[in-house]
Amino acid sequence: MDTQRKAIGIDFGGTTIKSAVVQEGRLLEHGEVIDTAQHQGAPALIEEILRVIEKLRAAHPEVAAVGVGLPGFIDSVNGIVHELTNVPGWDEVPLRQILQDRTGLPAIIENDAKAMAYGETKYGAAKGCHFVLCITLGTGVGGALVLDGRLYRGAQLAAGEIGHTSIDYRGTPGLYNNPGDLETFVGNHKIAARASQLYKVAGRDVPPEQCTPYDLEKAARAGDAIARKMWENIGNELGCALVNTIWLLNPDAIVIGGGVAKAGDLLFEPITRTIKARTLPLFHEKLRIVPAALGNEAGIIGNATLALDALAQK
Repeated sequence: MDTQRKAIGIDFGGTTIKSAVVQEGRLLEHGEVIDTAQHQGAPALIEEILRVIEKLRAAHPEVAAVGVGLPGFIDSVNGIVHELTNVPGWDEVPLRQILQDRTGLPAIIENDAKAMAYGETKYGAAKGCHFVLCITLGTGVGGALVLDGRLYRGAQLAAGEIGHTSIDYRGTPGLYNNPGDLETFVGNHKIAARASQLYKVAGRDVPPEQCTPYDLEKAARAGDAIARKMWENIGNELGCALVNTIWLLNPDAIVIGGGVAKAGDLLFEPITRTIKARTLPLFHEKLRIVPAALGNEAGIIGNATLALDALAQK
């Protein structure tokens, strides 16, 4: 990759769209944040994205490419958005072609978790690693793989969806009817509902809206036994899911991001204990299990880097 080149990275989230000019993993200038709820449908949001791109290019004429990461099922090869998670009106949208036609710049589009994984592998917590699993913990559970230094997309470009793998074949069906999928245990709303029920059994009335991961972290650090038990459960459940991927893929790093991961040692200690108890030392002794390092900028950096790498390969 030409390290002097700049690209615009765009991170399309369920509530906001963030962007920046990126060079060698460094953010040079942020674009205006777009509120997705203020612009209904794909055409309106695309116009807003194009407006932000135009403003950033005016300040950085050296920009050579654009990369956009989106939450959902993305055809990164043909540049088509099949469907977006929690954002209606984005069905079979040829976004890459629209961006290229309107800006005159080479463009790529990618699933947001995959872009985050690429950013963390190139410039973040997994820098220097070649076999990486990244997971994002929020309302849903996203995932992505970097294998032998390359983003792995799978036959239908949808690989890495660890949130929909099962850790209890008799459990509650998840979003796609897979019983006991990980998301039914550790998605934000599921955590809140489960914690509220634990409090109820203990004779305490704590509604789910007061059992967010942030609330549970504060309570656990203040000595609340139920909150600490909840984090132990979450860590064990995540650890079980990760054990399956470790036996299958033998990664050298697992990067965990998203709001739930902010609990730090409350989460990472039970994850690590579970992995050590259920795998051979060959698999876990050199394995890095680390929080994401790039924070909210991982998607922006990953998308810009993917765009520049694609440009360099032409």
